[in-house]
Amino acid sequence: MRPLLFALLFGSTVAPRAFAVEFRIDDAWGRDTVQFRTTAPIEDVVGSTNQIKGKVVVDPKDVRAKGTQGRIEIDQRTFKTGLGLRDKHLAGKLKAEENPTAVFTLTGIKSGPRSLDPDKPADFVLAGTLQIAGVTKNVEIPAQLAYLPHKEATAKFRPGNYLRIKSDFDVKLSDYGIDRSGPVMSMQVGETAHVSLSILATDASDEELVNYRAGAKKWLGSDARTN
Repeated sequence: MRPLLFALLFGSTVAPRAFAVEFRIDDAWGRDTVQFRTTAPIEDVVGSTNQIKGKVVVDPKDVRAKGTQGRIEIDQRTFKTGLGLRDKHLAGKLKAEENPTAVFTLTGIKSGPRSLDPDKPADFVLAGTLQIAGVTKNVEIPAQLAYLPHKEATAKFRPGNYLRIKSDFDVKLSDYGIDRSGPVMSMQVGETAHVSLSILATDASDEELVNYRAGAKKWLGSDARTN
């Protein structure tokens, strides 16, 4: 009788248990993208890459729980700007050989709703650290998140349930030790880079992802992401 009595008296006050889900970032089709743009007196420079991987651990029903965390890695060596020589200069400025990846480490949610309603994007501020060119800074980044449950109509894009991540923010290059001094460089590259991030992460199982990558390999050949 005691367990029943306890449940009747206190059951309504006990918080529901949160279940964090691991959403992985590693699209074999290469559709996840990061783009940057700098504006300077002579020109705008736009670069992008689809070499992104990582994971986000979050409970869609309790986004702001303490267990929310993540890591997004971007291969700095693979940014393309439309000019091969400029790409080489960019890799040098980013110290890409010594520090191949730019990394955003998510440590928590600064502001936003408590939960993610299915199929309804919501605005958040993400807290964490951003590492670029080997320099790490504490940051707060605006982002739009959406939890997209599995549907037959979307299963062809990627297996599992989805976490859609979109973000636009500015990076001051000097904060990360990126040198743009000199009369030519200062006229070609702006002080700030505007960064746009678009990711679709999935909670698919290992087996589902293996099959998904095999399908991408069949269609894309050597262009498919395999890691």
